[in-house]
Amino acid sequence: MGWRDAFPFEAGDVVSVRFGVVLSHYGVVTSRGTIISNSRLHDGVIEQHPADFATGRQIRLHRRYSHLDGHLVEGRARRQLGRDYDLFGSNCGHLVRHAHRRKPTPMQIGAATVRALGDMLSSRRRHD
Repeated sequence: MGWRDAFPFEAGDVVSVRFGVVLSHYGVVTSRGTIISNSRLHDGVIEQHPADFATGRQIRLHRRYSHLDGHLVEGRARRQLGRDYDLFGSNCGHLVRHAHRRKPTPMQIGAATVRALGDMLSSRRRHD
């Protein structure tokens, strides 16, 4: 039995591993049997082997976030490879929702709004 037999997920599936008490790290499964995720630890969007994604923890399968074809979801996630990590603007949740063409959550919109206002205020101070 190979590692792919122990990893029965399909392209476009959303998976996660728990860390801390209540937090989870999310990723998108590829047709290559790898996982694309956005990680602060790796400073951005990367593609990794499931064992590297899991780091000894159990990988959990979540329901699909859309009815999009798995290969389309994979392609949307793959186009984000190399993008920088940002807790409020580009994290693992943002990546998964983007790949599935899901709208940002109200919390994500609120965080982006606060960030944009902060950027505007700090820019105004630099010019004064």
